[in-house]
Amino acid sequence: MLKHLVVNSYGVYLGLKSARLIVKKDGELIKEYPLKNLKTISIKSRGVGLSSDLAYACGVRGVKIFFNDFKSHLALHTLHEHKSVNVIKHQILSEQNGKDLALAKELIIGKIKNQRSTILYFSRYLQDDLLKQKTTEQLKTFINELKTYKMTKDSIFGIEGSAAKVYFDYLRQTRLLGDEFVNRTGRYADDNVNKALNYGYAILLNIIYKSVINAGLNPYFGVLHSLRSAKPSLVLDIMEEYRSFLVDRNIIKLRHQLKGDFNECKKLISNEIFSSLAKKLPYNHSKLSLESIIQRQIYKLSGFLCGANNYHSYVFRW
Repeated sequence: MLKHLVVNSYGVYLGLKSARLIVKKDGELIKEYPLKNLKTISIKSRGVGLSSDLAYACGVRGVKIFFNDFKSHLALHTLHEHKSVNVIKHQILSEQNGKDLALAKELIIGKIKNQRSTILYFSRYLQDDLLKQKTTEQLKTFINELKTYKMTKDSIFGIEGSAAKVYFDYLRQTRLLGDEFVNRTGRYADDNVNKALNYGYAILLNIIYKSVINAGLNPYFGVLHSLRSAKPSLVLDIMEEYRSFLVDRNIIKLRHQLKGDFNECKKLISNEIFSSLAKKLPYNHSKLSLESIIQRQIYKLSGFLCGANNYHSYVFRW
């Protein structure tokens, strides 16, 4: 069942017919999707038409619409989704009671643990025991530092950056991201591997944003990333926990297929990521889809800010 629609093509028109989203190009009907089957619509190309009737119908049903292939992130959703302003009040108070730093540390601990799991997962097929041991020990040291010492936001970011360098150095040296990968590049990347990572992270951002709104949190008031107009800082904070499993692992698996025109690779990448989101994983003595786990984790994060027990990141098995 379709949950997330991604639009990559210039000149596409999205409209509404009864309770169905219709996709047209050059006046010709291409696809129809029942709105009841949708959670998000991601528009990743310029020149895409969107009817006001469709935007309103999506808002009423809680379907989030995202625009990602631009200088800033844009999201359309209803103003009446949250039940209580109490969550946002506690979110803002986290700066005063220290919960912001506690949460920031836990999110980065989770990120590094999941980076370590990714290395251990793929190293089973490599002859690199010394490099694997050295890298995983370095990552374990970073985790212990975060657990042991009192931290500021700058020092947490410093450890996160050092861990990321160690992690991507391993992926480069073992060529797990292919021969083309030299170093991690964000915006304006010119190689397909980095473009693929950036594209995957944009999809992840939409999933986290949707879940943050559902939990009643303000997506722009973060605990680690800087607060800046049009920057969904909390979403970027929470993304750290899931980057390596949901995006990096899939790009590693697809690395040999990321050749030629990158536009032709986009559907392949999005299909793999949405397939991973639907995959059922162990969670609290049961099995849930990864998308459901992410939502529950963000509910727990919201609960922590409002006074519940400590928040613990979800660590993926390798």
